[in-house]
Amino acid sequence: RKAMRKYLLLAGAALIGLGGSAYAALDCNTPPTCDELGYAYPSHWCENQAVLKCPFDQTKVFCGKPKDPDAPITCEVGSILFNDFKCYDKAPTDLSKVLGVVFDPVKRLAIIWGGGANNIPWSKTETDISTLTNCVNSNFATCSTDGKDNTQKIVAALGESSDYAAGFCYTLTHGGLDKGSWFLPSASELKTLYDNKTEVNAGLTYLGSSPLPAGGYWSSNENTSRSKMILYVYPDGTSIINTMNNSVIAANYYARCAVAY
Repeated sequence: RKAMRKYLLLAGAALIGLGGSAYAALDCNTPPTCDELGYAYPSHWCENQAVLKCPFDQTKVFCGKPKDPDAPITCEVGSILFNDFKCYDKAPTDLSKVLGVVFDPVKRLAIIWGGGANNIPWSKTETDISTLTNCVNSNFATCSTDGKDNTQKIVAALGESSDYAAGFCYTLTHGGLDKGSWFLPSASELKTLYDNKTEVNAGLTYLGSSPLPAGGYWSSNENTSRSKMILYVYPDGTSIINTMNNSVIAANYYARCAVAY
């Protein structure tokens, strides 16, 4: 009975919230909209509250204390990350403030939106980065999983230049971030990205960016001076972590940069 009383109070509040002009807009020939009936909020604005659902659209509800759309939300896979390193439940009005799309909320990582570098080599010379632990027998499980640390080691050895994969990411200032904020993901991080590609692609599309394409993606891991680790995505959507044996001339791969928040 208490629950029924609460719903009746909510219903009354919803109807009282309708102004005279809203009533005037309603007639028997034109069905009212959910907003006109007072169901003005998406359901996730009213989590853990008693709600009334719109009979025409169950995702539109009325509740007593809707969430502030300007308040940050918990970042999840597919969430849009802004350059204050927070996620918001609103459309970005200024895309220059958007960093990318969250793909790993556990490690707190997001992938850049708007593309990356295409047709770029892993390195300009055949170099084995002495500070970078090599993967064993092309097994990405033996690779270092920290792409940012890997990138810093590669740049320390090869220099700050945007003409190779790790250097391209390191020198980016996308979203107004400082140089060194963006990095080339590790093989493990790329695997997580593609495990979550459905949600990530939805976020990229929402921002007006193309979904992640098929092809080869450089990781920040290496096997030898010539052999570097890649994620290769086939046109059917399947993927494999493998090695690319000539990192100098194999410039037809992507560098898709990530950022930690």
